[in-house]
Amino acid sequence: MHQLTKGANVALFAEGEEPGPVTVALSWADPTGTGDADVSVLLLGEDGKVRQDADFLFYNCPATADGSVQLLGKAPTGSGSQDRILLDLGALPAEVHRAVLAASRYAGATFGDLAELRLTLQDGGGETLVSFDIPEAGEETAFVFGELYRRAGEWKFRAVGQGYRSGLGGLAGDFGISVDQGEETEETPAAAEPAPVAGAPTADRAPEPAAPAKRAVRTAKKRVTVPKAVKVDLADHPSWHQARQLSLV
Repeated sequence: MHQLTKGANVALFAEGEEPGPVTVALSWADPTGTGDADVSVLLLGEDGKVRQDADFLFYNCPATADGSVQLLGKAPTGSGSQDRILLDLGALPAEVHRAVLAASRYAGATFGDLAELRLTLQDGGGETLVSFDIPEAGEETAFVFGELYRRAGEWKFRAVGQGYRSGLGGLAGDFGISVDQGEETEETPAAAEPAPVAGAPTADRAPEPAAPAKRAVRTAKKRVTVPKAVKVDLADHPSWHQARQLSLV
């Protein structure tokens, strides 16, 4: 297992190995009892922006139409919550170059109120490949934990740990989404800029062109009908073959 620090990156598959499904867990403890956080995933093209509204996955849109990315929901832990995300990297369209893994809070709650912010990533067989702890959260109301990205034909993970004081709207705006603040019933808008990332690496990423026109997405929590996702049969994926050879005694 790779225990990463902020800014570090690591390849997820051996050279020549076919990419497969991974499960990412974002977790935190809530010592103050001030509420929870909601995860989101942004699928980005080569220009670092979403291609369409459906590339922004959150509580009102928890899965892609093809099932390659699915928000699996929260599970309680001893002192807080764990929110899991399934990403089948082998099934993602070739136009998707990055998957940003984030979470946001509402009604003035910040990530500094939470403790034990952590990301873990497991392969299709359940083996933990990556662990990343975030110790320095403060007044941010949205946080990018990490990102999966393609580099020279392989998938890698980068530990980001970047916070936004401007909430989900500020985070989404950086990637080409304009959040409709009139519909954002649980988040207090803030004008502050994203918190800087001290020492973040830049050599491993190409410069991003100017942002296209931003898309408006309504983010109010409400009951919606999500298009039925194509079921991903992970049992037939090559990354599971080794696990299936184990015999249980």
